[in-house]
Amino acid sequence: MEQSGILIAGGRVVLPDRVVEADLLVKDGKISGLMDRGGITPPDVSQSVEIVDASNLVVMAGMIDTHVHLRDPGHPHRETFATGTSAAAIGGVTTVLEMPSGIPAVADAESWHYKNQVVAPKAYVDYGLYGGAGHTNTNRIAEQAAAGAVAFKSFMNAPAPNADPGFDTRALPDDASFLAAMEAIAVTGRVAVVHAESDSICGCLAAQMKNLGRKDLRAHAQSRPPLAEEEAVARAILLAGAAGARLSIAHISTGAAVERVRWAKAQGQALTAEVCPHHLFHTLSASEHLGPYAKVNPPLRGDEDVEALWAGLADGTIDYIGTDHAPYTPADKDKGWNDIWSAPSGVHGLESVVPALLTAVNEGRITLPRLTRAISQRAAEVFGLRSKGELRVGADADLILVDLEREGVIDPSGQHSASKDAAKLWAGRQTRGAVTATYVRGHLVAKDGQVTGRPGFGELVCP
Repeated sequence: MEQSGILIAGGRVVLPDRVVEADLLVKDGKISGLMDRGGITPPDVSQSVEIVDASNLVVMAGMIDTHVHLRDPGHPHRETFATGTSAAAIGGVTTVLEMPSGIPAVADAESWHYKNQVVAPKAYVDYGLYGGAGHTNTNRIAEQAAAGAVAFKSFMNAPAPNADPGFDTRALPDDASFLAAMEAIAVTGRVAVVHAESDSICGCLAAQMKNLGRKDLRAHAQSRPPLAEEEAVARAILLAGAAGARLSIAHISTGAAVERVRWAKAQGQALTAEVCPHHLFHTLSASEHLGPYAKVNPPLRGDEDVEALWAGLADGTIDYIGTDHAPYTPADKDKGWNDIWSAPSGVHGLESVVPALLTAVNEGRITLPRLTRAISQRAAEVFGLRSKGELRVGADADLILVDLEREGVIDPSGQHSASKDAAKLWAGRQTRGAVTATYVRGHLVAKDGQVTGRPGFGELVCP
């Protein structure tokens, strides 16, 4: 018989401003009590409550991954919503926000509803669905928001020749189309999440590299230099500000762009920024031996930019962390060994992000309260997910149990992604800190590296 509630007892509970010795009571999928150890047990704790022993563990809000591409529908050999959300559950991610890529692309209310029908029966964790905002569907932005789009995604570049059909519905290749889309998004009140790299700079430099016969990973990185990001970020800030849109810079990767965001925030602009774990933990020079398996947009940077990202995370200039989980298969990636331009850009991240960040906690890079703000609280605030993101009474009981002392090595062969064999960027990385259990709305969905939930349990979340 199903328990009427859960008492998670004996652990250290991570709040956005402190860590407390407390017990957590869960009833009907919600947090109903947070009691300092030694306090009086609330009257609604009865014999029917299941006791979960969290002694020597840390209790945190589950991660809200603001940026995933689960390839569903369209590319099931790379990922499906079932494999992707099961990977999320194992990794300590309790909500995923899915980008509008796929076949068909999400471009209007009809395609948004179709995607939801496809993915809903497969979801192990809760999820939100982005809408697409491009130069060909600006007049369809409002209907996507009305359908329930959690935010809108746009690229500041034209579709690549090998892009999936429908990329134009999230491409804003010129200032006029960008401004028009920002104005339309501003009316909805949703967030405009932008991939900010200068199309003209990147295109020109890529052509130069190809003319020189360069086909290596570094050539790809040099075709997308820090300047290309800084210029696009500055332009996006200017145009979104003029439109009155709530702008968020996706996967910020350079110190110069962080400074642009810091300045604009100081002027009072409605602006946020996301950073990805691969930009926090990997550099180009340390990853060159991986060739196409380290190819991502924006590219991996150098030590100076990595330090600037950590500093921006520490002072709140960077608001939240998203993985940009964009899986490809070895067959996709291997094309790039002889010609980097032939390989797609994207890396895995769902099962590696939380252990990597817990390791950073143990190394003194970031505190537990600052971490929970970055992976949970701020994401919930920015995307309007009011019932999530924090361990407080009345919130959804989306939480993870963490063993800060457990050491491990990231091994893609044991992961749950459909294309785990291509998750080579993180392979062999030593970690200290592990997710031992994941709960979504009070239900155990993963424990000790095994999925315990069921597909279809995950629910759609809307702002």
